[in-house]
Amino acid sequence: MSTSPQKRTLSTTMRVPADAERLVPTPEEWLAADPDPNTRAELEALLEAGDQRGIEDRFGDRLRFGTAGIRGPMGAGPNRMNRVVVRQFAAALAQWLGGRGGVVIAHDARQNSDIFAADVAEVLAGAGCWPVTLPPNTPTPVLAFAVTELTCAAGVMVTASHNPVGDNGLKLYLADGAQIIPPHDQAIEAAMAAQQLPSRDLPDRGPDPEWPQKVTVEVDYLAAILANVPRLYSFHPLAYTPLQGVGLRYVNFALTELENGEPFVVEDEAEPDPLFRNVVSPNPENHDTLAKVIRRAEQIDTPLAIANDPDADRMAAAVWAYENEWRVLTGDEIGALLCDWILGLRGGSGGDERVVASSIVSGRLVGRIAEARGATHVETLTGFKWIARAADNLEPRDDGQPWRFVFGYEEALGFACNNRVRDKDGVSAAVHFTMMCRWLAYEDGRTPIERLAELMEEFGLHRTDQVSIELDGRPASALMKAIRADLPQRFGDVAVAQATDYLDGVGGLYPADVLRFDLADGNRVSLRPSGTEPLIKGYIEAVGEIAFPDPLFTLSESVRELIYEANSAISDR
Repeated sequence: MSTSPQKRTLSTTMRVPADAERLVPTPEEWLAADPDPNTRAELEALLEAGDQRGIEDRFGDRLRFGTAGIRGPMGAGPNRMNRVVVRQFAAALAQWLGGRGGVVIAHDARQNSDIFAADVAEVLAGAGCWPVTLPPNTPTPVLAFAVTELTCAAGVMVTASHNPVGDNGLKLYLADGAQIIPPHDQAIEAAMAAQQLPSRDLPDRGPDPEWPQKVTVEVDYLAAILANVPRLYSFHPLAYTPLQGVGLRYVNFALTELENGEPFVVEDEAEPDPLFRNVVSPNPENHDTLAKVIRRAEQIDTPLAIANDPDADRMAAAVWAYENEWRVLTGDEIGALLCDWILGLRGGSGGDERVVASSIVSGRLVGRIAEARGATHVETLTGFKWIARAADNLEPRDDGQPWRFVFGYEEALGFACNNRVRDKDGVSAAVHFTMMCRWLAYEDGRTPIERLAELMEEFGLHRTDQVSIELDGRPASALMKAIRADLPQRFGDVAVAQATDYLDGVGGLYPADVLRFDLADGNRVSLRPSGTEPLIKGYIEAVGEIAFPDPLFTLSESVRELIYEANSAISDR
């Protein structure tokens, strides 16, 4: 059974006029409000040098809400992440909450994350909210879990996840433990834009304040994610890296609790480092980032290497595939293996009340596995703010039985294996993937690659790829608009059978800047702008037998050509 979630909104306590004035401060006004001597010095140097381009870059726009909050390079001005912007964010959140309710706050190990978290807590407390802080260096999924576990009105996670070293950000969670969605993000963004600059000095709340209340939920979180993991009687060694982020402690505990032993860690990537000095990139989607953990796996003679990104909400895996060859699995391949494991291999039970969710740009194999295993598959917009709510937004069942979310994923290495955490969870995914490999090896000596081949034999060959094209100062929305003005009729030699524009709100989904092209040969191409980086992303899926030339290659080239042509069309205007 496959279905689409219906559009549903949540009530809000704040009304912001649509024409709210966007107050643009001058650099001099910003200096007076900025409590950070480093960003003040940065701005003073630009003013002294008369660097108009640098000033315009920082003051010509504001950071906008993206996937689940705001994120961007750190620096001075409203178009950077800094303490002034963080305080404005917190004040807008407090206004939206009506100055009431608990807000749980956590931060990762990035530069300034602890300072930004403290600023959020101070502003919220001053506005009448009750801030609750988790321990330093907390993974993002633990914060998501804490929102509902502590019955808070909202949650704030200070992180830039897998972004470059100079970035930081704020992710916002609603009371249901999932990321913020429209129209609430728009209301808070408008409130940020309409307010005056905050005072440099926040009120002194005394030497021994009763706030913020410091709590820990890690034991409850670990118990929750381990509750649906089977205990097995074999051992499967694991090479692991947290990419100098915050995941190691949690993965260690979980695997030890399951009697798998602590993983063999890449030593110089084990401890958190705000500068990520020992990693190629903090993004595990970059295959070069996994080189060290693969070498660690070879040292201990294990066929499995796993990486979490720095805030531990994503998980990448490489497995020994053939003689003298490692294979880095795609997000779609990991998603298919985990879906198969959760719905069947591990002995799970249930019928079509079980909900499996994947995004509209992810591969179709997971949907076919879910339907064959008797579950209900839901296709959502990209992002876990939609995936996590897939079961919430379905029409009530005729039999009165509640829907039960059991698995969700998106191709960008995000996986949700437990409905107690309403976001992607790299710790839980690492545990499930390790246990799946352990079960396959114990059962009859199979490998993940062999199980993947069995799934392809059962459901047909599904291969996916992604093309990311950086934008050199060109707004992604302008490129998407140019493509819409002249929709492609074919990709290479294959005609477009159906073009779907999700900006029109397809199937009850919120409007989204996504184009999808279903081709006459069954292959598929999707395009969308990145929600966190200045990129246009193309998602390609080829089904059926491998042909020559490889359709993954030809479609990738066609996508690049399409985007370059759209860029040229804008330049010629």
